[in-house]
Amino acid sequence: MALYSFDFFLFFFFVFIVFWKLPKGFQLAVLLLASYYFYASDRPAYLGIIFLTTIINYFGGRALGRESLNKKIILFLTIFLDLSLLFVFKYLNFFDYTISKVGGFELPQFQFLLPIGISFYTLQIIGYLIDVYRGTIKPEKNLGVFALFVCFFPQLTAGPIERAKRLLPQLREKHVFNYEDVAAGSKLFLLGLFKKMAIADNLAITVDRVFNSLPDYKGLSLLIAIVFYSWQIYMDFSGYTDMARGIAKMVGINLMENFNLPYFADSIQDFWRRWHISFSSWLRDYIYIPLGGSRKGFIWTLVNVIIVFAVSGLWHGAAWNFILWGTLYGLLMSVERIAKKIFGEKISLPRLVRIVYTYCVVSILWVFFRAPTISDAFYIFRNIFVGIKNIINPDYIVASLSHLFDFNTQEAILVLGLLIIAISLDLLQRKMLPLDFLKKKNVVVRYAIYALMLFMIIQLRNADIKEFIYTRF
Repeated sequence: MALYSFDFFLFFFFVFIVFWKLPKGFQLAVLLLASYYFYASDRPAYLGIIFLTTIINYFGGRALGRESLNKKIILFLTIFLDLSLLFVFKYLNFFDYTISKVGGFELPQFQFLLPIGISFYTLQIIGYLIDVYRGTIKPEKNLGVFALFVCFFPQLTAGPIERAKRLLPQLREKHVFNYEDVAAGSKLFLLGLFKKMAIADNLAITVDRVFNSLPDYKGLSLLIAIVFYSWQIYMDFSGYTDMARGIAKMVGINLMENFNLPYFADSIQDFWRRWHISFSSWLRDYIYIPLGGSRKGFIWTLVNVIIVFAVSGLWHGAAWNFILWGTLYGLLMSVERIAKKIFGEKISLPRLVRIVYTYCVVSILWVFFRAPTISDAFYIFRNIFVGIKNIINPDYIVASLSHLFDFNTQEAILVLGLLIIAISLDLLQRKMLPLDFLKKKNVVVRYAIYALMLFMIIQLRNADIKEFIYTRF
């Protein structure tokens, strides 16, 4: 059940009414039952997986809170079981296929469907276990609260990956209806829906046309498609986060922000402080720092960075293009650290130049993320600058755009206009959040813009609605 579907609107309307109408003692039960129904709506058979995961980690967490037991063994075994489930459903076929190719013999392939959210809730649970082990939080004693922590439906599909210290106390609370929170949540949901259905899905039409028929495109057409994809994935994923945060806020729960103007980053390291913040901070706290972080000398710092981002690539997808994507980020961040160590502040480029450099690098690396295979990605790199010397020739530009948009002038105007809106949202956010900006407008202007957003969602929705990109991970 996708957050943008009519089924979800009916589902959440019912949950919202019941949640606020029933006595406060039933709020936890309402959210937990709603979360299990949401999970089962995708594949009912997989309810057993999330039940098993919840029980294993509930008792694992409780055991980690007892002084008399060997905590290292308990932590290792519990995390091993969590990762084993993730491996079977997400990585088993990938490793079987790779071993078969390298070894020259056939291994059986298993047709498992990926349970929704397993990559996200596995990391969230592991973070909880490590925090309990470190003594930074107490183990959760209420099984219902812990179960909801594992499968809270707004964030279940694609995060944010919440910390137990932040989310568990909110789940324990008895919430009081607050009109301002409900209004703010509904507006945040509308903004996310607009990003997803009006902007991202329409950019996807052009992007999919190019990536599904790569041999037909070269030069400027490929460059533009890469730019479009960089904004498609940003609007798609940040749109999901806004929708998830908006839904949670309407039932009194605040989820963390996951993006902070990533395309205004002035280095690769800065980009990862701003993109998918809940994941990048998880990598820092639960992999990078335990590996030694920057405490073991400069060389080991670089090695740790590369390891962390190779793991990041593998987490995103069971394919070599994702591993290469993550590893390249690790290498680039290492190069930045080496340059800073050698040159220090001797070379200080203008911030605008650094922002343009970072955006170009990030956009180029998205090719590995979007291309079906590594060979497709290298096709793009081989052909991306074909004929680019003609960039000053208006006829070349017109011909490239016409081919890119399948000679549909209306589509070209629409998509370019939506790209401008996406960029404008980020430019506005440099000063204040778009919803805060609207608060400063008079009520007529404010609600006229909300109505326009809703109208554009309805009119511009893609007949072939795309699933959220990050639900695949």
